Amino acid sequence: MRVETGFVRPPGDLVDTLVAAALRSAGVRRASSGRWVESGSSALVLVRDDVVVRVARQPADSESMRRAQALVDELPPLPFAVPRSAGDAVEVDGYVAVPVRRLRGEPHPAGDGDPVQLRRLLDAVHGIDVAPLRPHLAPARHFAGGDAWETVLREEVVPRLDGAAREEAVARVDALAGLPAADRAVNHGDLAGSNVLWAGGRVSGVLDWDLTSWDDPAEDVAALVSWHGWSLLPEVADRATAARAEVFRRSFPLQLVAFAVVHARPALEVQRAVARAQERLQADAATRR
Repeated sequence: MRVETGFVRPPGDLVDTLVAAALRSAGVRRASSGRWVESGSSALVLVRDDVVVRVARQPADSESMRRAQALVDELPPLPFAVPRSAGDAVEVDGYVAVPVRRLRGEPHPAGDGDPVQLRRLLDAVHGIDVAPLRPHLAPARHFAGGDAWETVLREEVVPRLDGAAREEAVARVDALAGLPAADRAVNHGDLAGSNVLWAGGRVSGVLDWDLTSWDDPAEDVAALVSWHGWSLLPEVADRATAARAEVFRRSFPLQLVAFAVVHARPALEVQRAVARAQERLQADAATRR
């Protein structure tokens, strides 16, 4: 069963061809059912008992998918599993599909996070040696435009907002641009929600390393604690990191718009991101009045 997200999707026949080729690459010969996970903005995912297949949503996502899988395959042993390759990537008409090992566990419900486990997760990710990963890292803030992130936010995102939301957006971009320099670490880039699997009260796996970069670890802190409960922030980060995490958290609605713009997503997808940001920023501005 498919869940409609509104994200761009390859033609159905092409998806079937890609999945079949990726499964053959992984040594899977027999057909069996699976479930589609459609929530990812850059990839749709077929989850089967034996293997998982990630399919790029559009050709522009294919190179990033290959790069990210190379990074995952270079990761050192960690206290949780990662989705290493189960076969070679395949490409048809510019679209890429990658077969990876299925990880066990389930996403943690939003809220009610265990700060001890969250801190262990952050320490494990941010303690990874960057040296072997450098050829495969995404640019810092790749989601929002990489090196051009500030220009994208100021010139492509802010003008799409109105009234109080626009004023709020300018203040948030100013705050992000004004962050003090911080020690960098391997930053996962989307460390929350369905990307973190749990089993027996512990993190069992971490998915979707597409945005991993050498950047401020406060961004990972912001994503993780936004999911598990912002009140946990003092228990998982020192005061300086927590302050930067708050700035990142407030930028997330704008970054979602930036992603849609930078990656040339369909107009309806851009409009939906703008509407959500507009609503969120207006509500926050009203709360402070």
